[in-house]
Amino acid sequence: MDWREGARLDSSNRQAANVYECRGSLEGPADYLCPGGEPQNFIISGGAQYGDQLRPLGAFFDSVVGRLPVIVLHNNDWDMVSLACESWESSGCTEDEAPLWVVDSRSPGFEPLYGMDEMQLSAALRQLAKKLGYTVTPRFEKVVRAHTAILSRLELPISLTGLRYLCGFEDMGEFHGNIMSLPGDEAANRRIWSDLGTDLDPANNQFDLFRAVIGNLAQDAAASGWSAGGGLSGANCIQAALNGATLLLPVSDTNSELLLPYLAEELRAIRRPFILIVDKVKLCDEHFLKYLSGSKPGGAFGIVADSVVDLVDGDEDAVARLADRVNTLLILKHGTGRTAAVLSELLGRFDYTKAETGTGTSRGFLKLLPRDRHIDVRYSTENRYRIMPEEMTSLGPGQAIVFDTGSNEIIRYN
Repeated sequence: MDWREGARLDSSNRQAANVYECRGSLEGPADYLCPGGEPQNFIISGGAQYGDQLRPLGAFFDSVVGRLPVIVLHNNDWDMVSLACESWESSGCTEDEAPLWVVDSRSPGFEPLYGMDEMQLSAALRQLAKKLGYTVTPRFEKVVRAHTAILSRLELPISLTGLRYLCGFEDMGEFHGNIMSLPGDEAANRRIWSDLGTDLDPANNQFDLFRAVIGNLAQDAAASGWSAGGGLSGANCIQAALNGATLLLPVSDTNSELLLPYLAEELRAIRRPFILIVDKVKLCDEHFLKYLSGSKPGGAFGIVADSVVDLVDGDEDAVARLADRVNTLLILKHGTGRTAAVLSELLGRFDYTKAETGTGTSRGFLKLLPRDRHIDVRYSTENRYRIMPEEMTSLGPGQAIVFDTGSNEIIRYN
């Protein structure tokens, strides 16, 4: 087979695989993350060197920060925080127009539950109770309603700070006295006390369960910037969406087990378009995964990971569910063949045509010496990955593989 036929075959295979090539800087793939200024769902996975993942995100943040609410859940990635802050500063926004909220344990400001109504509060706390392994009964709603009634009488909004304060009373006599002295008629106060059920069902007391859930949530939220003594600041996902804010909230591996299912409830309560970025936060909570892989009213989400496969503890089904929701999968260098193989499977297969050549001779009739030397070309097909795993593990700095799920195109970048 001559070189012309080899080139023709290579071109034919690239067309069959829908694989193309493009050159440029790593900032270039930002065009796939936010084409025409419209943010898309995406995953960025891998990296040959430090900072590779952030390079396409600079232009993405510049396009959305200040224009849409942006919520970044990060695993103490302060470079990501700096990048988002730079975009906010360059946007020209003011704190009144589209505030910037950077919270952590050193700069408290996170306020879980703030902005939820009674039904949303009950659903969130039920979810956390199940996560903690507790048995929730129908009486749990009465306990929730009683606590929200107390806050209402005190003219306080629903918040973790307010509920944690109410759960801090250990002397039930003192607690009873405070409730009976609430503004309003005495009969209503007695109903509140009855609904609390402080002395009912000792084997499965829903009042004690409520307090345990609030206490556990407070413990995990404290690592992300909630403070019992910090007053009611009001920064959370719901409020970020309402105020058009950019919220940067740390969620580390040590406090994500309870915080992620809670944050899924916050995000579900949002009713306007917003941008969600999940940066290296372990996605091992099924409730949060269901939120990401389900349909949403608007906006977009992005996942940034050293390995999206490791982010879900190697759950290939979870990776597939997430990939099914994204418009762009940006793959940088991966160090392990196992991870690369999972991603190769996601990108799909095609029928690869290959040619094998052989030479032969023939003899004339009743001739002893060979004559008529010839070359045989045999074509065959095999089903192979559109991008082989070794291509991902051999990517270098500035190189990427871009998968556009809408067009089903793969671009070898650089």
